[in-house]
Amino acid sequence: MNSDNDYNSQILLETPPPSPTQRIGLSTPSTVAYALPTITPTRKQRREQTKRLPRAVKPIPALNLEVLDEPAWTKESAGLPFEMGTPETMIEMVDFADIEAGVTGTALKEGAAGAGIDAEDGYGAFCAHIQEEGGAFYQIGSELFVVNGWEISTKSSKTSVWYHLQRSLIGGTQVIVCRCPSSKPDYRCVHERFLCDYGEELFPVDVFFKERDADMAVLFSRYKTGDGIYLNHFSAQSSNSRSLSGRVIIQYQGNEGSTGSWKGPKDSFLYGFASDELEGTGAVETFVDYQVTRQCRSTREIKAVSHLPVLPPIWASLPTNPVLYQRPAPLVTKPDTLVLSESSTCACSDLRYSFNPSLPISERPCTVYGLYRSWSTVIQVQSCGNPSCHHRLVGPDCRELGIFNYNNTRLFLHKLLDEYTSAYTSSETPFSAWVLTLGRRYELHRQEGDDCGEPFPSAEVFRAVWFLYVKLQYLEGDMMCPKCGPLPENTIWDGVTLAFNRKHLLPSLEPPTVTQLTSDVRDRTKYMPNQQLIPDRKARHAIRKVITGRPLTLSGLKNLDAKIRAAKRKNGTPGDEDPEEGSEEEDDANVEDTSAPMSHAQRSAQREQADYLSRMSAISQAVDGLKKLSIVLAKMFESEFGDTAIASDHIPSQVYVRFFAQLSADESALQMLTSTGMENLNRFIRVPSKINISLLYETPTIYELIKHEMSLGPLTTDTVKLCNWLLIRGREVFQELRVAVTQPGSTNSGLPTRLLGEYQEHPWAETGCCYGLPKIRERPVYPKLIYDSENKVGGKRGAKCSKFYSQYGERRLTGGIMCVWCTHSVCYGFHCIPRGEGRNDVFSASSLIVMWTHVWPTSTLVQESAAIADFHAFAKL
Repeated sequence: MNSDNDYNSQILLETPPPSPTQRIGLSTPSTVAYALPTITPTRKQRREQTKRLPRAVKPIPALNLEVLDEPAWTKESAGLPFEMGTPETMIEMVDFADIEAGVTGTALKEGAAGAGIDAEDGYGAFCAHIQEEGGAFYQIGSELFVVNGWEISTKSSKTSVWYHLQRSLIGGTQVIVCRCPSSKPDYRCVHERFLCDYGEELFPVDVFFKERDADMAVLFSRYKTGDGIYLNHFSAQSSNSRSLSGRVIIQYQGNEGSTGSWKGPKDSFLYGFASDELEGTGAVETFVDYQVTRQCRSTREIKAVSHLPVLPPIWASLPTNPVLYQRPAPLVTKPDTLVLSESSTCACSDLRYSFNPSLPISERPCTVYGLYRSWSTVIQVQSCGNPSCHHRLVGPDCRELGIFNYNNTRLFLHKLLDEYTSAYTSSETPFSAWVLTLGRRYELHRQEGDDCGEPFPSAEVFRAVWFLYVKLQYLEGDMMCPKCGPLPENTIWDGVTLAFNRKHLLPSLEPPTVTQLTSDVRDRTKYMPNQQLIPDRKARHAIRKVITGRPLTLSGLKNLDAKIRAAKRKNGTPGDEDPEEGSEEEDDANVEDTSAPMSHAQRSAQREQADYLSRMSAISQAVDGLKKLSIVLAKMFESEFGDTAIASDHIPSQVYVRFFAQLSADESALQMLTSTGMENLNRFIRVPSKINISLLYETPTIYELIKHEMSLGPLTTDTVKLCNWLLIRGREVFQELRVAVTQPGSTNSGLPTRLLGEYQEHPWAETGCCYGLPKIRERPVYPKLIYDSENKVGGKRGAKCSKFYSQYGERRLTGGIMCVWCTHSVCYGFHCIPRGEGRNDVFSASSLIVMWTHVWPTSTLVQESAAIADFHAFAKL
């Protein structure tokens, strides 16, 4: 029971919270009525000659708290139900007054000796760990968080220990409850203090969490430990409790199913509830959400104390670069005291709080990291006057000294950061490898007798420092080649696959393929069937069947027959030789002996013969299908692959094989016949001469065919008719794909609907999209393109994008980066592809160029063949 003095610090609520009806009784754990279905484990079988173990003694009846008619968990009832305690403690009743005194108000003891904890709990180190080193502080609900434990003695994070943290509003007062053992009624742990100081800034109210079911199990941590093996951490809710004490951390290690090992707080009966519920789902993968559905929100960006523009490295500078300051001499000795100046600021907000000479100045130790060692020196600081700034100080910029001030404690030489830039751009050196190299370099100089100071920081710290540093480097953003100008005539588009896990994605990424509310709606654009040069699918299949494999000849068929007979003789079965006339075995000579098993050579020969005969039977179907389209086309196919050619052992040239393979491909006719290619083909048909054969360079298959035909003699009339049929078929497909420039009732005008500068451009570091010209269009919306409107990450799209499914969908990986260059290797822009979408316009040059310019390039080289057809199909619209 609590004394009367404990109630002096109670919070007066406007509306009293509902009180649950509690019944306290004695019962054994085996008699507890669980709400979830019981799962009976399989008994392990005993080996022979082993004795049965003695039966376990029934446990002594324990105190079982069963809450009946418990009200729903609301903000008003936060903290009211009894607390279960941490996994390291016994179940105990916690009075509401204790919760109030422990986590609310401003008169709490933070590290006081009265709580039995050392006064120095490393709160500053904890803040730096979370904000600068990527420590685990995850929000999994509108009011719920999970955090790593914090070791006060070593001021380090306990990555294998997790606790729940809750933030609620009771009567207009913020109440924060943490389940870690450091949280006491009269002491706020580092988790509570951090959430109180930075909660509104780092974790604002988010609609994404409001819509999430508070009762669901949440997979908040997932790491790959082996081939197909993952270490997963869940936050699970008990079915008979909605309070914070009703949640438990469950660990699962295994494959994508649920056949691995489950671990949890064994001394808590909630583990039985949660583990049974999770194991009953059948697959852990159902908890993995690969969609980035959260909207962009303005969160605090980690900033450095240094803020002035920095010169790029000498090897990356241009003669036209302005001289911002004189490059300092290399630092080889311990720097003097780093003093404050007029350019000194705090890294608290966009409106930085500047140095005030009238306020007091203090000094504190700091570390400057160089190429071979670090130095411990002194830095001048001043308290920040920003009321919303917590535990930050005004510090010097140090640009003129060639030093980058990260946080007034860790400072780095510009030479060091520029050296990593050189290593990364020349050999793609990862951060972890670079940090390991620097650590060994520091250790090497230390062994040589030099006092190298502090060791090099972790890769997480260096990664944050380097990105903040390169943001300050003064690099021109024109992205223009001095020879090609702003609109190059020839462009090269290529994508680079990064394939990192989707858990690293940010919701702010916005590639050009994302549609907006102001995007034009093109409701007449739809998929057109039968875009192939040969519309008949069966005819295409028959043609490919005939031309694929070894050439069909009569001698080849005879060789297969001889091969089968030889295999039969080798296997001991009678062959197909004719018996002698008048022999008694004449009636049985042609009867196959099925009693003896066939050898591998015999089966292989029979398969080859069956495939050979099947290909020969497809000739008539292919010829009939081609006759429906063009007589000259069918005549050419029959002369090279028909029965007459087979009987004469004619081996067709590879020129015809490639030509008919292109004609029978399951792709649009515009893959072979581009818009410019059709114009040049028309010019060649008018004057079919050797001089004009160069016009066919853009259609290599036709160019090879015409060149081969001319090498055999004068160009025949049938060949010219064949070219004319190709031209007519290409124009038919193009006209059917073409959409009217102005559609009734649509905003599709084909021209920009806004003037330059009217589009709100977001920073490219957030959107992942950076192009040299201002944006003048948004990507249109195509409601009748099903794969455009219903894009499912990880879903298979059949034969349309099997590569996407096998290489991205199954592995849950991201896409990459799409870049455009001119012919002088100057990059004109890039954008990040957040996920493998399996859509043509992800790599389509046509969907990108029109967003930034009115002028089309003369020629475009695209890596993906799927994008080439899309480019030429819409180039003239």
